[in-house]
Amino acid sequence: MASTTHISKSLLTNVLSVYFALTALVTIVQIWGEYSDTKNQLVQELKNQHSTFSSSVARSLWEYNNAQIESIAEGLINIPAIEGIVIRDDSGDIIVKLGLTESISALNLDADVEDYVIDEHDGLFGYYSSIIFEFAGTLNHVGDVTLFSTRDIAIERLMISLYFIIGNAIIKSTFLIVLFTMAFNRMLNRPMNILTQQIRNFRLDDLEHSRLNLKGNRHAEFTMLEQAYNQLLDNLEDYQEDLHRTQQQLLLANRQRDEQNAMLEQEVARKTSSLSQVLTDLERRKDELERRQEKLEREIRQRKIIEEDLRETNMQLQTSVTASERLQDQLIEAEKLAALGRLVAGITHDVNTPLGIGITAASVLSEKLEAMRAALESKQLTEAQLRELLGASLESAGLLESNLNRASELLTSFKQVAVDQTSDAVREIEVKTYVESVIQALRPRFKATPHQIHFSCPDGIKVRCNAGALAQIITNLVLNSLIHAFDDEQAGHLRLDITQHGDWLHLDYQDDGKGLTSEQLEQLFTPFFTTRRDSGGSGLGTHIIHNLVVQTFTGKIAVKSAPQEGLTYNIRLPIQVIDRA
Repeated sequence: MASTTHISKSLLTNVLSVYFALTALVTIVQIWGEYSDTKNQLVQELKNQHSTFSSSVARSLWEYNNAQIESIAEGLINIPAIEGIVIRDDSGDIIVKLGLTESISALNLDADVEDYVIDEHDGLFGYYSSIIFEFAGTLNHVGDVTLFSTRDIAIERLMISLYFIIGNAIIKSTFLIVLFTMAFNRMLNRPMNILTQQIRNFRLDDLEHSRLNLKGNRHAEFTMLEQAYNQLLDNLEDYQEDLHRTQQQLLLANRQRDEQNAMLEQEVARKTSSLSQVLTDLERRKDELERRQEKLEREIRQRKIIEEDLRETNMQLQTSVTASERLQDQLIEAEKLAALGRLVAGITHDVNTPLGIGITAASVLSEKLEAMRAALESKQLTEAQLRELLGASLESAGLLESNLNRASELLTSFKQVAVDQTSDAVREIEVKTYVESVIQALRPRFKATPHQIHFSCPDGIKVRCNAGALAQIITNLVLNSLIHAFDDEQAGHLRLDITQHGDWLHLDYQDDGKGLTSEQLEQLFTPFFTTRRDSGGSGLGTHIIHNLVVQTFTGKIAVKSAPQEGLTYNIRLPIQVIDRA
């Protein structure tokens, strides 16, 4: 049996525990308040002491009288409220350091702080103040003084109040313990003993004399308990009467049960016959269920075979998708090389023209020199002939030089563009000059058409970026317009505007071609979508533009168009600016 305790003892223990906890909390708060007040008084004393000696210390610091400063510090350290002192000059060097102190530089005080109360740390607190000396009407900061006091000094001053607070708490607690003990004994223990003695006299065969009678008790709780107990005895008498009646009814019910048993035996016999018929039906249904189960098993096996076939087909589809992705990458690379090939074809024609003129000039020059050599050998060379030959030679040489320079410029421009378009290297470029070289390489594509391209870009934009990707974007924009935007014999206009906005390069490109419908515009960046399949369009030009802007540059691209309103691209590329000027 589990051990028991007196309710009065438990109640008294709980009440006193709560009281002791509250008393301890209040006492601690009072002690802490007294300690804070005492510490504030000590800080005020430090301020007062500082006001007393600050003028003397200021003059001594002004006059560099270290002996006088040490004498003042030794006098201050003997004051009971002061446990330590630090005096520094205007450069922060310590002149005097006595007693218990801490580092002033660790406080990280601003230069314009005139006074500061130092919070308690490791039992040490104090007051910091700068020293100002007035000379010739001017205030001069000559140093600072820091006075320290300790927790021990505060506690020593607090001892009398501490003894009073603790003594008061002990006296009140002792008085309440005695008072609560007497009250619980008189009001709870004594009535409970009387109640217990009467309950022990309970007899089931004499309920009338087992009733409780707490005479002279005026407490409502015990009166309610007395009434409830006596009501319980009244209910018990009623239950005894009900039990007697119930026993009589039980005897009658037993006789009726015997009669019912006989009738049930007859009913069981009849039901048994019906049950046999039901079992026969169940056996037949069981056989049918087994046949259905076998059919289901066959269907499950067939389904597993179909699932295996589907899984194998799915793997084949995944392999086909992977091969298709590789093929798409190869087609995109081939499209880039094809664009480069179209540039090669155009530039070849432009280079052939100055080279042909240069060859003709060289042939003429060779003939003139051969004629001059023959005349010289036959000694028939006159001054007029020499002047004519020299003039023709100089003209041929000038023509040869200018056309060779033209061919060199074309090849240099094309070489850089071709190298960039086959490389992913990041390098520094001057945007206007570089884009002009790209457009120069595209000029041959315009010679056989009435179309014109207009380009504008501020000078001096120097950036570090993927130059090849930039050239490929511009090349594909222009070639896409030349192939798709204009009908035959239509004179089209292409415009490219490049501006710099912070670390972003804005490319705004437009043509005045026939434009796109809303359905075509939705599929513009879809691989292999083209409106000129029969004219050599691969459907990869705009897809490559989108990939270069979004993936290579991590930029943004927007497009708008309508039938007969041309096509406009707004491209935003993040760049690393080399020279913002």
